[in-house]
Amino acid sequence: MVDVQLPVRVLIAEDDPMVCSLHVQAVRQLTGFTVAGTVGDGYELLEFFQRNSADLIVMDIFMPRLSGLEALKRLRSRGNTSDVILVSAGKKTDLVSRARTLGAFDYMIKPYSLQRFRASLENYLEHRMRLRDVREETTQEEVDAFFEIGHRPLGQPEDDETLPKGFQKETLALVEGILGESGSPTALEIGEKLSISRSTARRYLEYLAKKNRAEISFEYRTSGRPLKRYTAMGKK
Repeated sequence: MVDVQLPVRVLIAEDDPMVCSLHVQAVRQLTGFTVAGTVGDGYELLEFFQRNSADLIVMDIFMPRLSGLEALKRLRSRGNTSDVILVSAGKKTDLVSRARTLGAFDYMIKPYSLQRFRASLENYLEHRMRLRDVREETTQEEVDAFFEIGHRPLGQPEDDETLPKGFQKETLALVEGILGESGSPTALEIGEKLSISRSTARRYLEYLAKKNRAEISFEYRTSGRPLKRYTAMGKK
């Protein structure tokens, strides 16, 4: 098993003071996270890691003096393995491609909702918790489950009529219907009700969350991974 320490230490790299403040507040409100520090440009980020450490960097790409991507490239050349969530107003495919090449966990296009920001952090926490449970030698099934969290699709359909590959409108309607009638079920509970696998139920639930039709929350227990629960938007 991999030694994974909690809480996750998050460094906020953002030159806009208001956005930086919002990110700090959002991180502090989530269980399992703590703010390791804030920096305003790429050079400050590099200086931070000369004396400190962080598990996760939430970083704007377009920062003064030294861009986020260039700073990340230099960090990687120095052997830094901190995970990164990149945020940017840039929508060009080459930016997204470069972000993936440099190992970004997620890429959020400004402006994005606070819910989308929280979902990204919660997905990352689930990723770390699953990493903790990976054994020294694993199976293909465990590897598939691990990478399913770490490499979610960066885009989504432009409208509700065009669903991701492999999705069925009927199944999506059933999942959303049960979600509206239930409290805050897990993917396993949805899967059992519809006689589908947990991973299939989770894909539909994650799609609903990305479309702002469901909210994600975590139920923390005394041991084991936290339970990821889904609630129909507006039910809380």
